[in-house]
Amino acid sequence: MVNLRKLKFWDNPIIEFYCHPELEDVIPEPKPAVKFLPDWFKDLPPTYGETRDSFGNKSMSAKKCLPLLDGMSLGFTIPLCGDLHIMSNHNNSQIQITNPPALIVCEFHDANQVGGHSSITKNHGNPLKFINRWIVKTAPGWSTLFIPPLNNFQNPFICLGAMVDTDKYPKEVNFPAALLQTDVDIHIPAGTPLVTAIPIKRESFDKKPRIRPMTKKEFREVEKISKRQNTRTHHYTYELRVKK
Repeated sequence: MVNLRKLKFWDNPIIEFYCHPELEDVIPEPKPAVKFLPDWFKDLPPTYGETRDSFGNKSMSAKKCLPLLDGMSLGFTIPLCGDLHIMSNHNNSQIQITNPPALIVCEFHDANQVGGHSSITKNHGNPLKFINRWIVKTAPGWSTLFIPPLNNFQNPFICLGAMVDTDKYPKEVNFPAALLQTDVDIHIPAGTPLVTAIPIKRESFDKKPRIRPMTKKEFREVEKISKRQNTRTHHYTYELRVKK
């Protein structure tokens, strides 16, 4: 494969995506995960009901939870590369997939690859295999963690999470998935978010966590933060959170 089309995010030196030139402007491009926020979050009003917090302000919904937003905004989301139709019976023992005429976007894995009648295949049928046309390339020492888009409950399927050393394996990575719903007759459009790709620097942390009791200094810091939270609004949001 030569003369591949590259897609960089703001000249990001850590991660880039590229595809075969024949697919340029044909398949949907990966985008920052913040562009794929789930509808339930986007449609959520920032406050709810008539209740008030201890400062007299209207109670905030999850829409105003910045840790939630920061988590869902992390990484880059790879979308489905073409339209897909899925039909199944009452227990997903029979699943039929219809790919677009010009491009295979989904196949099957053998159920035995995940243990046959395991929790993955029970009422989910044979695992799906989404065909990914984007090559993910990371800088030396960086891998890519592929996970389902965070807090996205809209899809009738869920891809399995995995990590690939994409600095050493610049090749397409396909995404196994389980069909979550039974008795379906659904159209899944191109552009539907499949996975979020998060670059991870290998050896950036120890494999075993340090577990210990907190020190007196750390205990005083926890108490100090609690007192600040009880004396001024949005202490974390405005004073502790690092602006993204």
